[in-house]
Amino acid sequence: MQRVQVEPHLSVTGACSAQWGPIKPKTDAAFLYALIHVLLHEAPRERLDVAFLARWTASPYLVGASGYYLRDAATRKPLVWDRATQRAVPHDTPGVDEALEGRFTAADAVEVGADDEVLAQGRLEGATAFTRLVEHMAAYSPEWAADVCDVPAATMRRIANEYLDHACVGQTIVLDGVTLPYRPVAVSLGKTVNNGW
Repeated sequence: MQRVQVEPHLSVTGACSAQWGPIKPKTDAAFLYALIHVLLHEAPRERLDVAFLARWTASPYLVGASGYYLRDAATRKPLVWDRATQRAVPHDTPGVDEALEGRFTAADAVEVGADDEVLAQGRLEGATAFTRLVEHMAAYSPEWAADVCDVPAATMRRIANEYLDHACVGQTIVLDGVTLPYRPVAVSLGKTVNNGW
């Protein structure tokens, strides 16, 4: 196991880590944005667990022009683009093949904002939540973050790529007779980001 700890002072856990990265106080988010940028903009998609993102997260949900999920007009369930039928369907449609990236037009959708306010309805265009994330993170390169948090861009890029190198995407493990994805990597946020472990 390798532990990389990023914090302003060298704590006991930082000293016991494989690597301690000094960072300017309260700039952890910039560091994390740079790591995400590397994953989304510099790593090939096949290095990411795209099958998991498409099937088990909200990443394929269609997001409308106002930034809210596009929903099925009848059930109000979030819509995804089904690659098999080439149409928008509720996320829990049996046998759906979710598109993780792209922009699509839903024939009969509703965009519902805060307090159930209907912002738009009918034939609506949306992008997947993953596409919106990729677009949003484009500006947050390691070079950008280096100026904010005083961690060299090369260090952030190396840490992001080492994370991917050890993620074992595509591998599985059997626990108690159940086959699960094998992903022996994690990010643990500490006090400065969320005021506790």
